[in-house]
Amino acid sequence: MEPVYINNLKQTRETLIEMNKTYSFASRITFQIAALIIYGFLAFVLAYFYYNYIGAALIAVLGVFLFFYPLIKLHSAAKKREKQILELYGSMLEGQTLFYDDCIVSTNSADKSEVKIDYGKIIKVKQSKNLYLLVMKQKLVIMVNKNDFEKGNCEDFEKFIRTKAVNAKIKI
Repeated sequence: MEPVYINNLKQTRETLIEMNKTYSFASRITFQIAALIIYGFLAFVLAYFYYNYIGAALIAVLGVFLFFYPLIKLHSAAKKREKQILELYGSMLEGQTLFYDDCIVSTNSADKSEVKIDYGKIIKVKQSKNLYLLVMKQKLVIMVNKNDFEKGNCEDFEKFIRTKAVNAKIKI
């Protein structure tokens, strides 16, 4: 059987950051807004009611740090993952994902392993600037590079994945 779509992906620190930014968008934004509101309110109360300007400034600085903390954490996690991959395999992972009519077959260059996945296991489909993320349970994600289809293109792939991943919440 011939694959309908073939996609190649080389994992880099940038793709890991982009994947994590897209995957964690809602929780990250919620945390950032909550930190901004709570610490902004605390700083206002300290300055306005207690005339404690130094304490208000410190609380405000802490709030700004907590606002940017999720982004800092994304970058440090991607850097750590990149180091782990380089230590284990000597180079960044390259993979190929084959999309058949009945399943997805994903391979990686490091250990030549092959994983077969049914479309019914996909619970979400998200997109970022350069990636489609096919999300499954247990926080498993298949990254599909929009710019590196060996067979097919991203416009047709969007239609295809909508028809195959019928149980998924699709945000494309």
